[in-house]
Amino acid sequence: MRERSFKKGWAGNVFDREKVVLSAIHTGSNFLLLSHGSLDAIDLLADYARSEDWALDGVSGPEKLVKQFLGSYTNSENKLPSPPPSFRTFKIFQTTELKNKFNLSPYEFGPVQNLDWPRARIWSQQFAAEANPPMNPNAMMQMAKKMYSEKKLFMLTDSENHPCAIAGFGRSTDRYLVINMVYVPNELRGHGIAKKLIFQMTKLSRELGYKGCLLFSDWTGDANLYQTMGCEYIGDFLEYDLV
Repeated sequence: MRERSFKKGWAGNVFDREKVVLSAIHTGSNFLLLSHGSLDAIDLLADYARSEDWALDGVSGPEKLVKQFLGSYTNSENKLPSPPPSFRTFKIFQTTELKNKFNLSPYEFGPVQNLDWPRARIWSQQFAAEANPPMNPNAMMQMAKKMYSEKKLFMLTDSENHPCAIAGFGRSTDRYLVINMVYVPNELRGHGIAKKLIFQMTKLSRELGYKGCLLFSDWTGDANLYQTMGCEYIGDFLEYDLV
């Protein structure tokens, strides 16, 4: 086990013969964020978390690993804590090399500007309200504000400079940027705007030296947006609240 400490959290790797078999971040919001990895490494991390007396508010990551961690962390023979707390499940997609090219015209793509921030702020709260299950609007607005201040919140505007959609880069790995908060207002949906926005975000990520992007979807119906535009499904993600 090797770790790095930060003012607002913790990050560490589990190694097997100098090979990383699991990465994790103990975030400032007191969640443990897990990467893909081995079950043995999960048990080792759970032992470390208990030795450091972490009082976690939640765990998020690949579903199988989250369940393994919680069972080991709580000494409950790999069973989830009871009574069950709230949880959210997502599908994870990656955009390593999109097969389809999406022409940006007649839209423009760029960071959210000062005059556009009030609209982006409202959309972030609407995004939270439409999530399944609904998210905390204030927390989502704070996330949007952070991405905006770091110039990681982007917008599509039409030929008359009217805002049409937003999305931001949140977390990242060594090879991928995570696209958060893809939002198109109701009256503009069904015209391929989200696909154009995601393609531009993916293109930008590659220009910045990343392999591509990761996206999380809570859509449970058919014809998932990310699948229809050529993104690769790579697994399920579980976000599990402990308090």
